[in-house]
Amino acid sequence: MDIYERIKEDHDEAREVMNKLKETTARAEKTRLDLFSKFKLDLWAHHKIEEAVFYAYLREGTEMHEDSYEALNEHHVANGLLEELDTFPVTSDEWGVKFKALSEMVEHHLGEEEEDFFPKAKKLIPTPVAELM
Repeated sequence: MDIYERIKEDHDEAREVMNKLKETTARAEKTRLDLFSKFKLDLWAHHKIEEAVFYAYLREGTEMHEDSYEALNEHHVANGLLEELDTFPVTSDEWGVKFKALSEMVEHHLGEEEEDFFPKAKKLIPTPVAELM
């Protein structure tokens, strides 16, 4: 599995958990808490690995430095929203609205990476090299 397949796999899992969370209601407190805990941990780990292995390589001395910094900024915004969500009870309307905003932003970011970022990155990190990362 190369880095692009691995990142796409993480993206698909994030989409699945986000969709499950969006289907819950305020009455499903335990389900929301369990899914949100998984989502937070998985997204945090994904961001850290992506930033350390993938973006760091593309950021310095490549024509993708602006794209890399944009992606890093999107990670930062997503992490901030995750922290804000922790301040609201999962049973509140505010939590549901804020999670919807987060999921829309994350979905946009995932799509942008897969459709725009990956094709550009593959020119700099071809698949055989990406398998070594």
